Amino acid sequence: MGIHEEKQAVQQLLTAYADTLNTANTALIHLFYTADGIFMAAGTKTITAQDLSTRNNGSYLKRTRFHIDFTVQDVVLDTRYAFVQATAVATTHDPVTGQPSAKRSRDFFVLRKEGKAWKIYRYMFNHIADH
Repeated sequence: MGIHEEKQAVQQLLTAYADTLNTANTALIHLFYTADGIFMAAGTKTITAQDLSTRNNGSYLKRTRFHIDFTVQDVVLDTRYAFVQATAVATTHDPVTGQPSAKRSRDFFVLRKEGKAWKIYRYMFNHIADH
């Protein structure tokens, strides 16, 4: 695969990951991660791929009608790793009032090639304050 096709594959992975989060299809979330993958959300404890597969029932995603959109800013590829800088807008709805709330973030992914597929090895983000 050429560099253009690899970058497309990275974009497709992030789009499919967002779609899975947006539909609260929690049974599939861990499949986007390597077996030793780690999710490091701002303000929470580190979550392993194992945690994602065994402890995530999706109640937060469903209860808040979570929706995220990633915009890839840059992709740097190696033969085995990809480094992805992105921004995201995550929207949630208050379960009681239904009021939406959107947060913007800077997102950083380290992907690792497993076979012919890219998987999330490390994912972290931090929120961007609105001014």
